[in-house]
Amino acid sequence: MRMVIWEDASGYKHRSAVRDWDSDELAMHGISQDPPTVDDLDWEAIKRDLHNSLVLRGLFDYNDLVREQNGVTGAILSALRGRVIGLYKRRR
Repeated sequence: MRMVIWEDASGYKHRSAVRDWDSDELAMHGISQDPPTVDDLDWEAIKRDLHNSLVLRGLFDYNDLVREQNGVTGAILSALRGRVIGLYKRRR
């Protein structure tokens, strides 16, 4: 078996296992090796948590971002990281 990364009509990339002799075009029919779907995330809660994190970090305008270089990254990670890891844990 070998792994093939391919893109669907909606622009999403996927990884599938195919037989060694199958062409790459058959990857969409192979055994899916995708990460968990992010559709299962609570996007409303993520938006709320991201907003709250930006407020608590004092990031209200572009000047705040320039002054607090890692602020946006930290806010995004705090809203997303644990939830994405949870998707993987539930899949075990």
